[in-house]
Amino acid sequence: MVKVLTSLAFLAFYFLAIVPTHPRLQLPPSSSADVNVGAIACEGADNDRPDPLRADSLRREGGRYLAERESGAIAELTLDPRLQAITEKLLHRSQIQYGASVVLSIPDGRVLALAGRSALDSRAGGTALALSSWAPAASVFKLVSAASLIDEAGLSGDTRACYHGGVSDLRRDNLVDHPRWDRCASLAYGIGKSQNAILAKLAIQHLSPEQLARTGHALGFGEPLEFDLPVEPSHLDVPEDNPLEFARTAAGFWHSTLSPLHGALLAAAIADGGRMVTPYLIERAPRGAAGDDRQSTPEAAPALPPRQVLSPEAAAAVAEMMAGVTRMGTARTAFHDRHGRPRLPFSAAGKTGTLNGKADRGYVGYSWFVGFAPVEHPTVAFAVALANKPGRRLKAADVARELLAEYALGSSPSLDDVTEAARAETSPATPRWSKRRHLGRAAGARRG
Repeated sequence: MVKVLTSLAFLAFYFLAIVPTHPRLQLPPSSSADVNVGAIACEGADNDRPDPLRADSLRREGGRYLAERESGAIAELTLDPRLQAITEKLLHRSQIQYGASVVLSIPDGRVLALAGRSALDSRAGGTALALSSWAPAASVFKLVSAASLIDEAGLSGDTRACYHGGVSDLRRDNLVDHPRWDRCASLAYGIGKSQNAILAKLAIQHLSPEQLARTGHALGFGEPLEFDLPVEPSHLDVPEDNPLEFARTAAGFWHSTLSPLHGALLAAAIADGGRMVTPYLIERAPRGAAGDDRQSTPEAAPALPPRQVLSPEAAAAVAEMMAGVTRMGTARTAFHDRHGRPRLPFSAAGKTGTLNGKADRGYVGYSWFVGFAPVEHPTVAFAVALANKPGRRLKAADVARELLAEYALGSSPSLDDVTEAARAETSPATPRWSKRRHLGRAAGARRG
């Protein structure tokens, strides 16, 4: 009996003191008479733009997409008809509870695809899920932490941390040094394998909450996102007086949310040397109203100058780490077959994010993949977010790969030229990104 009571007391201590709890999440609202998801009335979104677009009027006519403004004027959109149709098809083919995807052009920020779909709620589709931060950022936030470690703390992808555990969770014990158990690996390895303990320990040792929050805000978290439709800001809460929760924030456990549009924009900024553009959906802005035969020639929508949100050095380092995710990390099987052969004719870089949590409709498994391609000369950035029952085999990285495969089939000759140039530049004999240099030597090393 004493042993039983002792065991129960230990388990109670384990769950109360060691295993942290996570907040209850709230998925997008279910369909009801007074909820117009198609109107994208996102909480916290900026609805004050002059003559805004009406999201519920988006439609395809021939070889282009159009949408009405509040004034009745018709705007021609940047959406690529083929890519938009493929994105919608990929989200519709499986019974995904909630899913959304965004594709951006690099470096100008043109939105090539913007889609969402819910098997539970037919009205929670269209652009609503793509523009609201309904999912936790999960391990995608590790990109922010890595950028902060480089820009704020002066680390590099080769900086090493000694760790144990932290494969799928993060506990207080994972932050304590144990020379007998610890292995040592690099920051680049931590991003490639999404190793929670590596990111957490480096953040605890080298960053303050203010520094991590500063990088997060620079990359758009907690900030309004300028766009042609209202966008709900991505949330960020960096705990200042709880070291464990600060470490968990850096590793991507709760405390942050992300919209698919923001996810694609984050990947584009990293791919483009730390420059974050203002994404845009309006290709041409006619002056007349709908049905007015006297409309003048449409004017091209003006583009705002990009902002430097990361140093070029930090952006290049994080981009290189993202290439490791698909080459040897958590997305390797999505982008390579069982013989190690690439599934795409060009290389892609990205970051996975996986997190399970209790939402208002039961337990949900979130899956993210944000990235860019081709690695050597990026022309497109993307984000895919899915929410399903935990354990579903369909992952966001698989959807992203299929989306890129279709993008390649319908791409312009310029992408083919970029792909051939990239192949020539990164021959097997002299790879631009060296797995051996950044990851191989660190993976099996033990602290001696």
